[in-house]
Amino acid sequence: MKNTTYKVLGLIMLLFVLGACGDFLNVNVSPNSTVSPPARTILAAATGELGFHMGSDIHRFTSEWVQQFTGAGAAGTQTLEYARFNVTATDMNNCFRGGIWGDALSDFQALRLATEGTSPKYSGIAKIAQAFLFSIAVDAWGDLPFTEALKYGANVTPKYDKSEDIYAALPGLIDEGIADLNLPNSLTELVPGADDLIYGGNLSRWIKFGNSLKLRIYIKYYPTNSAFADAQIAALLASGATFMASNADNFSCAFEASVNRTNAIDQFEKSRNNQFWPTTTIVDIMNANADPRRPFYFTASPAAGQYTGLTPGILITTTPSTSRMHTYLRGASTPAANGGANGYAGDKAQRMFTFAEHNLNLAEYYARTAQPALAQTAYQAAITASMQDATVLAADITTYLAGPKGSLTGTLATDLVLIMTEKYVSNYGVAVQPWSDWRRTNIPTLVLPVGAVLTNLPRILPYSDLERVTNPNTPPRDVANLTSPGVFWDPGN
Repeated sequence: MKNTTYKVLGLIMLLFVLGACGDFLNVNVSPNSTVSPPARTILAAATGELGFHMGSDIHRFTSEWVQQFTGAGAAGTQTLEYARFNVTATDMNNCFRGGIWGDALSDFQALRLATEGTSPKYSGIAKIAQAFLFSIAVDAWGDLPFTEALKYGANVTPKYDKSEDIYAALPGLIDEGIADLNLPNSLTELVPGADDLIYGGNLSRWIKFGNSLKLRIYIKYYPTNSAFADAQIAALLASGATFMASNADNFSCAFEASVNRTNAIDQFEKSRNNQFWPTTTIVDIMNANADPRRPFYFTASPAAGQYTGLTPGILITTTPSTSRMHTYLRGASTPAANGGANGYAGDKAQRMFTFAEHNLNLAEYYARTAQPALAQTAYQAAITASMQDATVLAADITTYLAGPKGSLTGTLATDLVLIMTEKYVSNYGVAVQPWSDWRRTNIPTLVLPVGAVLTNLPRILPYSDLERVTNPNTPPRDVANLTSPGVFWDPGN
């Protein structure tokens, strides 16, 4: 499933790592071989890997557990088992050990080592991207290697740090990255451009993203440590920092409409059609609100203007006439194949953190700190941004904002439902974050899927089986532990 281009770049990075391990590989090495790839190659590989993995396994696990999607098919179908919470340590191997750690985090670390002190624009991007990835990994697995991680052969059995300690260190890592990006250019340093598959070398957007990421990190402290969240966010907003200001600032990775270059969500759908479906949970929420994003999120089913989801965990024996994911996640549709597995360009950028989400983080903060006017402004800005990103017509956005879901009430409990439900809808296709928000707030209401193997909804992912085998510091975590909070910010049921 992985993009062929990134496999090649990943092999280059493997050669880079092995080349640093000692002199024993120096025998019979061709002088024409690339063992220390240039910074531009590393950045292209790392940003591409980041975008691909955020639409791959980690997206399927978490989007199914928060019931934006469900697996379906015959009994034993992989995605159906995921939807029923039957996820094992072996299922984590590619995602945890290979994808996040072996690919993206390691390549960004290589970029830091290659450029810190010589081309700080590259090391700055690497630090901010690593902070994002570590935050995603903590939200998914809890305690993780951090202080002893990414040492390559120098330490292959790093200790596991507490999730709260890692989170506490991430704003500082972001600040280091921003400081690197703000250094004056030297005549000899490299400056990123097209090799940056996320922002195309636009450093101001990386800085705005870094500050918005800090806000997302602090928001996670609600509701378990509200006083800390209040203080940190207030200080951040008063600091003069710049934040995401439009959809152009979305943290998303570009993909192409050609074989093996499409985004991971599209690639999976084309290779395993009829295994991954929008659920009744998200479709019914949007139907109840007459949400104008539906024609872009979903295919019509069975007639124009009608949308239906699949019940989470249900086993299907024939292809049902229910909605499928549509252009918002997969790119342009071929009309003759509308809804078909191969009827999409697949070039839609993989969204990882959007301007809409940033505004909803602001709305939550302002609602929790009794600032209703600011909460309302941020809430409506979020809806507008999300709908514009989905190419909803301006008149339809205006109509929605004038309706019952377009305004906050000034009552915290009611407004949290409005904010978090909107966030659930607008983060359609974003990995991990919808599941994290549900664990923090229990919004929206979720029920056990058909055929669930657990008696409660899971709140943490298992550790990788290969990680357990190779690193004795890996904490134990069996299936029975998955329904207990595994991240410090999770208040539990």
